[in-house]
Amino acid sequence: MNCIANALMPFQDIDDSVLVETPRRPSAVERWARRIFIQDWSLKLVALAMTLVLWLAVTSQNKPQTILTGVRLNFIRPPDLDISNEPPKTVDAVLTGSRSKLSSISTPDLVATVDLSDHRPGDRLVRLSLDRVKMTLPPGVEIESFQPSTIPIRLEPRIGRQLDIDVKLEGNVAEGYEVYGAKSVQPSVRVRGPASRIEALQSAPTEAISIDGKKESFTASGVPIDIPDERIDVLDESVDVVVEIGERSAEKMFSGVPALSNTGAGIKPGTASVVLSGPSSVIEQLRQEDVKVVVDVSNSGASVARLDLPPSFKNRIKVLSIKPAKFSVNR
Repeated sequence: MNCIANALMPFQDIDDSVLVETPRRPSAVERWARRIFIQDWSLKLVALAMTLVLWLAVTSQNKPQTILTGVRLNFIRPPDLDISNEPPKTVDAVLTGSRSKLSSISTPDLVATVDLSDHRPGDRLVRLSLDRVKMTLPPGVEIESFQPSTIPIRLEPRIGRQLDIDVKLEGNVAEGYEVYGAKSVQPSVRVRGPASRIEALQSAPTEAISIDGKKESFTASGVPIDIPDERIDVLDESVDVVVEIGERSAEKMFSGVPALSNTGAGIKPGTASVVLSGPSSVIEQLRQEDVKVVVDVSNSGASVARLDLPPSFKNRIKVLSIKPAKFSVNR
């Protein structure tokens, strides 16, 4: 049967048959290229994007940038000269550098030092040029300019002077008491500064000393001198002050007070009117018979009247007036 079937199959030419070739193995170069460009392509895109972002960040950090920031001014003055006007304390500086360098700067600490050592007395318009102004900046940061670019300066001779002290008090003493006086232990202090400002001063005031509730005298030590002008240097910065406080004083007039000469000679007129002051309690204790007027008569005939009081009242009573002012000696 197989033979008959084979005999019945049509004749087939060998050229019309399909030839199947065995696939060729890729070369090493082809495998390398496939791994680079085809395999895990999504991860490679992410890596590429990250690389691009990092490159842009680094490039922007190194790209020169400009900032405007405030800086404090410091002046180098000529010898024996001083600034008498009020130039600006700060100006704006235009700085250039990379972002990283600029961000490392502590702007509150920036100081621009202006050299005025070659200037003479008078009004000057100082240009803030790079050869006159110095600043300490990180390497790679440069000064482009200043705004404003000029500032007015007035230079005057620097002089010194002695000033009397003006003691200032504040508050109120206890009821029934008063301040007899306040005086600095040292009479004056030394100051120094621009001539026009020093010459305008009349005295050197102290900081206010509190006398609230005080009933007796006291000494305030190390009281600062309070001259608010920043252009003036106070060389003696503090003083000791004695404040005298006591019972409130009262006045009392005595009429018909006997007047006697120191030599025993008769005096015309023979009586006088006297006005005295002192603590209220002391004045109240003083009686008419305690008060006497003694007239000191010199060889030339000149006379000077003085008060004669019991020892317990001396140094506690002040004479405000004795009338008449002149006495004559009976001859």
